[in-house]
Amino acid sequence: MNHALLALLLTLPPAPAPAPASAFTPSLPPALTSASAPALTSGSAPAFASALTRTSASAFAPAPTPTSASASAPVPTPTSASASAPALIPTSASAFTPLPISWRPCGERQQAECGSVEVPLDWDAPAGRTIKLSVARRKATGERIGTLFFNPGGPGGQAAMLVRDYPQYAVSAELLRRFDVVGIDPRGVGESTPVTCDRPVHDPSVTQFPETRPDYRELVAHNRAVGLSCLAATGPLLREIDTTSVARDFDAVRAALGEPKISFLGKSYGTMLGTEYARLFPGRVRTMALDGAVDHSMDSNRLVTDAAVAVEDSFAQFVRWCAGTTACTLHGRDVARLWDDLLLRAEREPIPVKGGRPLTGEELRYVTYVFLNQLPEYSNGLANALVQAEQGDAQILASMRASALDDAASTSAYRSILCLDIEPGVTGYRDLRARLDRVRRLAPHMKGTSEFWDMTAGCLGWPIRPTNPQRPLHVRGVPPVLVVGNTHDPATPLSWARSLSSHIDGSGLLVNDENDGNGHSAYLRTSCATSRIDDYLTSGTLPPSGTVCR
Repeated sequence: MNHALLALLLTLPPAPAPAPASAFTPSLPPALTSASAPALTSGSAPAFASALTRTSASAFAPAPTPTSASASAPVPTPTSASASAPALIPTSASAFTPLPISWRPCGERQQAECGSVEVPLDWDAPAGRTIKLSVARRKATGERIGTLFFNPGGPGGQAAMLVRDYPQYAVSAELLRRFDVVGIDPRGVGESTPVTCDRPVHDPSVTQFPETRPDYRELVAHNRAVGLSCLAATGPLLREIDTTSVARDFDAVRAALGEPKISFLGKSYGTMLGTEYARLFPGRVRTMALDGAVDHSMDSNRLVTDAAVAVEDSFAQFVRWCAGTTACTLHGRDVARLWDDLLLRAEREPIPVKGGRPLTGEELRYVTYVFLNQLPEYSNGLANALVQAEQGDAQILASMRASALDDAASTSAYRSILCLDIEPGVTGYRDLRARLDRVRRLAPHMKGTSEFWDMTAGCLGWPIRPTNPQRPLHVRGVPPVLVVGNTHDPATPLSWARSLSSHIDGSGLLVNDENDGNGHSAYLRTSCATSRIDDYLTSGTLPPSGTVCR
């Protein structure tokens, strides 16, 4: 979904040069072998990369074997950008027309273009104050089809930076050849007008799993204090960063580009954004691929329950991998028992971290969840981290914590946006405790840890009520949309992809079981799904019904 995964991605060293257009380019290298390689962000993020590289490169499972993408898909006639920007659809915003983008060369070797678009702070008052959206573009290197918007998820993922500096971790070489690829930092995120909070979102002394009423009151008070600090530091933007507003922003960028239609590739939270764009602007969509799908029509009880089961299932996948793979550092041991004992230890007394703050039990569960999102690439990275923690130093796990939980910019945007998009559905301690008891029964090892627990518990007491809460969904009038789900995705279960597809008229479903369907999202992580998604985005033709990548 997932701010944690973006934080993980931002610790990677620069990507290699793009592969030939026919080659599959994985989103992550098979190993991090240079502790000194520059990271993409400042602050604590590089610590994660250097912590992992203290283990040998062989600790990591190899990336999927590259295969050539299909070259047989029919190619539509390339379209040129219109000279004038079409009007925006929402009637309340019809008075607003964005200015064309003034591009400047940017990125390594000046191969990208950067610019900005001014959009209304409040789309219900288009003549009022404006905010800035940061936009980056890489123009098609081959026969151009049109413009593709890319969103990596989050919320909090910096699409402009990825497209500008690390396009190989955004889209395939084939899409870079056929499309002008555009990354937009959503409002509140990255280099766009940002959300700022003066208090940390994550406080290890405040539990998100309250056992008592005083614990619950402390959680609610903490969340409210964080929200008020964000409101004081950010101002009125904090009330206007729901995903509906972001979708309207994206259509303003489309208009500023002069494009009558756009193609869209969204991963994780990007599927919520893409779905909302399709709902609001069905006639502006050429093709749309939604990978790692979230069904925003589900209530929070369903989201939290499904997510808890998915995380537990992914942990079981990791245990099975260790049992059947001699390369696993924990092979031959009872991994589930080791985990339960380690977690009990951390809950009694946080695990020491050399040179840093000890790791709590809740933090242990959450950062392990982040590792599970990157199976199989980081299977042995997780095994090594657990061995290190068992030996009394949780340094690798703590380095992940620094990126996933302690990064101020990504966690502030993540919390602030989702608190406007998700109605927690909790009226008090009794409701939350009943929910907690249920997910613990369903997930005896991971104990209900998931991002949807984090976002519902983390939004209790938030000073701004949701402006874009879950509601029934039916997307009509849009060209065929491709929805993609992994069979063992810990963040967005396959059932959500099936459900979302059922709410979009004419959509298709691609199931990914390659690499045993492990990890979060499939694009640039498995060769079959990447090829199928690329073929669809270029041709507009869905894969045959019932297609499963294996």
